[in-house]
Amino acid sequence: MWAPMRRFLLLPLIVALLALTPTMAGSALVVAAPHGFIGISPQGETNGEDYELMELAGITSVRLPMNWAYIEPNVSERFEPDWDAFDKQVTLAAKHGMSVFPFVWGAPGWVLPRLGAEPVATAWQRREWVRFLHDAVYRYGPRGSFWRENRDLPQLPVRQWEIWNEENIITFSPEPDPTRFARLIEISGRLLHRADPGSTVILGGLFGRPLQTPPNVQSGIFLSQLYRVHGIKRYFDGVALHPYVAAAKAMQGEIENLRRVMSVHGDRATPLYVTEMGWGSDSFESRWERGPQGQARELDTAFSLLANNRQRWKIGGTWWFSWTDQAGSCQFCDSAGLLTGGREAKPSWYRFNAWTGGDAATVPRASARALRNGP
Repeated sequence: MWAPMRRFLLLPLIVALLALTPTMAGSALVVAAPHGFIGISPQGETNGEDYELMELAGITSVRLPMNWAYIEPNVSERFEPDWDAFDKQVTLAAKHGMSVFPFVWGAPGWVLPRLGAEPVATAWQRREWVRFLHDAVYRYGPRGSFWRENRDLPQLPVRQWEIWNEENIITFSPEPDPTRFARLIEISGRLLHRADPGSTVILGGLFGRPLQTPPNVQSGIFLSQLYRVHGIKRYFDGVALHPYVAAAKAMQGEIENLRRVMSVHGDRATPLYVTEMGWGSDSFESRWERGPQGQARELDTAFSLLANNRQRWKIGGTWWFSWTDQAGSCQFCDSAGLLTGGREAKPSWYRFNAWTGGDAATVPRASARALRNGP
């Protein structure tokens, strides 16, 4: 009687385990990431061939910079913005079933002389920023002119808006200041929530643990000080993090630190988005370069960590940085791509597709020489 009864009792457990749809990440058994959980954050220009490959790789979200300084570089263009480059990206994304997730940042020189400074110091700067953001949401949002002009495209309006980028480091904010950034979030969130009540406003990705503090500010400290601005929570719906670490396992400390800060300030239910994450495939010129096999290993570990803790940490999504290598970019950025500059597959490409369910065979494997010589 015992053996049949044991098999009977084990059957529901086996069925439950199979329902988890596990996948292999390295040597660890993990729960697969849900469809659409993993997106891409490219650097540099992407073309139709890139978007075709992204679609085949199972990517459904592409995170793109919407740089005000590029769209309205001159004061004469403030009422005739040049959306052509962004239109092209939205068109290609829609044709391949992908939604665009913009991070909006940058002020043109006619608004602010300092690159990266948030345009909130004067009432005029604030009005101009709100006007630009208003134009953006009424072009690419659910009632946007772009979609009316392109009715043949799949209608995939922008619903997520990330405001600024790495505002806690001097690369994107010359003098990082949570109070000043809160003013930007307040005017941005008020406008976006009114223009599109279903939109999601996300704090620009905080650089997790920057070096040289000060002038840079640790992500947890910056976020905690931002929460102290009275009433700020009503203006955003998510927090973003860029957990650039030498080893992927160290992401856990950065994520849990931000979740503690959010809980302390009564914001336990708000999702956290990992809007940039990546490693370079060059060999240890910086702490974020791990070699070709190391890049693949860190990607695997990172996605495993995020997928397995997705509900506990309330992770709303993650975007890998970046799509292809690009010469002349930052020290690790030039080798951060899943593909080489010549669109050849690195070891990380195969691991990425294993997570997204994509077809890794769509591009040729990179030669040892290509991996060695870089972009």
